[in-house]
Amino acid sequence: MKRRIGMLALLCVLVPVWMFGLFAKRQPTAAEDKAIEKYVQTMNKVLDQFASPDWDQHLDVTIEHPMVNIMDDRPLDIDQLLRRTYDVHPGSKRDQAMIQPRQQKVALIKDAAQRDLQRAQLEDLKHLQVEVHFNMLVVPMMSGPDPKHDPKVPGATFVHQDRNNPFGHGVAYILFFSNGRAGKWDDPNDVYRNKFIHPPNSPYIENLEIRIYGSEDRVHELLRKIDWKQVNAALTQ
Repeated sequence: MKRRIGMLALLCVLVPVWMFGLFAKRQPTAAEDKAIEKYVQTMNKVLDQFASPDWDQHLDVTIEHPMVNIMDDRPLDIDQLLRRTYDVHPGSKRDQAMIQPRQQKVALIKDAAQRDLQRAQLEDLKHLQVEVHFNMLVVPMMSGPDPKHDPKVPGATFVHQDRNNPFGHGVAYILFFSNGRAGKWDDPNDVYRNKFIHPPNSPYIENLEIRIYGSEDRVHELLRKIDWKQVNAALTQ
């Protein structure tokens, strides 16, 4: 029952991108436009650091002319998000060093089950996705943040490797930023709960989550490489 509740919470927070039409919407005010523009500019600079000659980038979802969803539980909510997907570029250094040699070895495996397993692990090395949402009332996760085991990332309130991976390749990491304002893990419902300082439907962005899925070695490289401290500049200080 606990896991069922947790998955329901995940659907309620992440899936509604296609359901935003069910909410009452309106044009952003000038103050909301300013907050959204700062968020988009800051996060695009962060996400641009994901670029590499080894990876082909796809801008799946961008924020352009967003509408404001009228909500009663958070300061500001819009009907768009940020998502980018990456695939290993054929013939790149990564492809030549990591992918092609393994493909040759996989082709020689006679056991079908073992061959399928190795092919799946090979696919994990070839794909990556990053998705960004802001003003999260709850952050659904299969387990709570664990500072003893999760990596430390400067600027992040927490970083957590989660077991749920809708992308289907590699690992799943959640980075949460809130200018250091901590929420609380709700174990019965498998969500990290946040409290907002500003009232509903006000022009403020208080937190954001970044979900990264895909090749484990590339995710770890990005956790070390990117200047994550700058993410907090997207939030209302």
